[in-house]
Amino acid sequence: MLIPFMQNGVNIEGFDISKDMLKVCKDKAEKLNLKSVVSQGRIEEYHSDKKYDLIMIPIGSFSLLPNNLVDNSLQNMKNNLKENGKLLLTIVQGGSETEQILDWIETNRKEINNELIVEYRKVSYDKAQKLLNIILKYEIIHDEKIKETEIMDFPIRLYDLKEFENILITNGFSQIVVHEIKDGYGEGNSFHVFECSL
Repeated sequence: MLIPFMQNGVNIEGFDISKDMLKVCKDKAEKLNLKSVVSQGRIEEYHSDKKYDLIMIPIGSFSLLPNNLVDNSLQNMKNNLKENGKLLLTIVQGGSETEQILDWIETNRKEINNELIVEYRKVSYDKAQKLLNIILKYEIIHDEKIKETEIMDFPIRLYDLKEFENILITNGFSQIVVHEIKDGYGEGNSFHVFECSL
């Protein structure tokens, strides 16, 4: 997310929980002769002496937070905004029926450097907690043998728009504008961006 802004001369910095994602960002920036200012951190623990005009949370990332970390994370972002600063974020919305996939199904395969990477997925939904749980399994296959397997768990909290707006208000954001981005995920698939200020 940082690279396009850096390419356009925007003074930007960022943090991520994943060392791997930070390395990818740094490597991409370096190839483009850009200096990235990134650090490893967790949103629920984030503190800085700096105040920002704008804080952006990448699409859907906020929905990865469990309920018990939401308020603290929003407070941290609020505390790092300048007086007229804005927070932009999206959530994953509930509302449509989610197809549960209880057994592994193959969803992608790609060959890189004579190794085949196969992606599998399982999906379950906890209606009471509004939690969509996506489990991805990656297998690296070399010479028709599984060389490595990695499993990643993505519990995604689904929100209703009004519900999330109320969470923002409870956490001290008084000016909230919700923008609908039509066809943002492709034709017929839109999402909403919350623009929040104090």
